[in-house]
Amino acid sequence: MQDLLNRLGKAASGVASNATSKAEEMRDINMLKGEQSEKKTEYTSTKRKLADYVFKKFQEGELEDENLKEFCQKMQDLRDEIDGYDKKIKQVKADYEEKAAKRAEESNRL
Repeated sequence: MQDLLNRLGKAASGVASNATSKAEEMRDINMLKGEQSEKKTEYTSTKRKLADYVFKKFQEGELEDENLKEFCQKMQDLRDEIDGYDKKIKQVKADYEEKAAKRAEESNRL
């Protein structure tokens, strides 16, 4: 009986040890993933700042690299298209508001 209890105790101890080890592993991995995430955020921020700087130089006419000029021109074209969509969205909203006002006015007359 004592032998059985000793084996059960060792098995339980082994399970607890494995669980603790797994928890420590997960903690260490999560810590590294957190640090990695911070570096990814910093990388993205730095990349954006670089792009903003190069684009500013393009707008000021100070950029000589043809490849960079092509990218910047594409960015400018996309910005212009985005601005066009903003205008269209505002117009659609205005049209719908006008239609809604007319419907409300008509229903008030009835």
